[in-house]
Amino acid sequence: MKKVVVIGGGTGTYTVLLSLRHKPYEITALLTMVDDGGSNKVLRDEFGLLPTSGVRLAMVALSSRPSLLRELFLYRYHKGQGISGMTFGNLFLAAVADIAGSQEKAIEQTSEILKVKGKILPISHEDVRLVAQYENGLEVVGEHQIDEPEHDGKLRIKKLFTRPAATITEKAREEILNADAIILGPGDFYTNTIANLVVSGVVDALLGSKAQIIFIMNLMTKYGEAYNYRASTYFEDLVQYMPVERINTVLLNNDMKFPPGALGKYEDEHSIPVMDDLDGLYPNMKVVRAPILSRKEADPQKGDVLKRSMIRHDYKKLAKVLGELIGE
Repeated sequence: MKKVVVIGGGTGTYTVLLSLRHKPYEITALLTMVDDGGSNKVLRDEFGLLPTSGVRLAMVALSSRPSLLRELFLYRYHKGQGISGMTFGNLFLAAVADIAGSQEKAIEQTSEILKVKGKILPISHEDVRLVAQYENGLEVVGEHQIDEPEHDGKLRIKKLFTRPAATITEKAREEILNADAIILGPGDFYTNTIANLVVSGVVDALLGSKAQIIFIMNLMTKYGEAYNYRASTYFEDLVQYMPVERINTVLLNNDMKFPPGALGKYEDEHSIPVMDDLDGLYPNMKVVRAPILSRKEADPQKGDVLKRSMIRHDYKKLAKVLGELIGE
């Protein structure tokens, strides 16, 4: 059985895990631990816990429990002072961490409750903040402040790191070294993808692994992280953190039939479809183009105070392409 490792966080990783859960793979999700907006801010500031939203989404994606229990873990409270905006799943994980004595045990025990297929692991255990330095010298601290900027979101990030430094866990390192395939993206380019690569030991593990590395290109650019980026621009930035030559395959969407009205909403957020300009740029990298766009716009959740991507990949279409790339 092939071992597939997915590195990321958020809804992009959730979609990839959904696409893999019925495949005959040993799946491991390695998740960023830098989120500090919304309910994650409460968990960090008031409970002293590392962020759990990415963990919760991964659990739901890989759960074999009936839909009601999975929906419960996605449920977001939208009434009640102090609880509005929080998710049931995050509160559940916080409670189990208190009972079990550690967040690591909480993830293990909740995975058992949800009958998760595979492993869900934090990529690091340190309590850190993400720091971005921009082309004009500005420094911004905090994943949420980078993701939803109060500064000019057209500015390009020149350097990303954590403060203090974070180190890959031994479990995460072993999963990368023993993988047959590793998937990076999709997701917020800096706060989900690069945020994992700046953890000490992650890139060394990727370079030491014999796995096929697949990079799934984002569908849309993002104000604050990847303003007006083309496909090649992502790799121009990525090369600062890992050798682009180590990526074996890049997967891009070639279906431009976006959900009706969706692009207009994105234009209001200074966001446009990522332009594919990779022809001839990376001769040793396999470029795969496929119709992997979801024709349905994702619905916003009541009580959610964060901006979410409403244009997403279709997990069923993604499953077909990834199955062909990885093999069964």
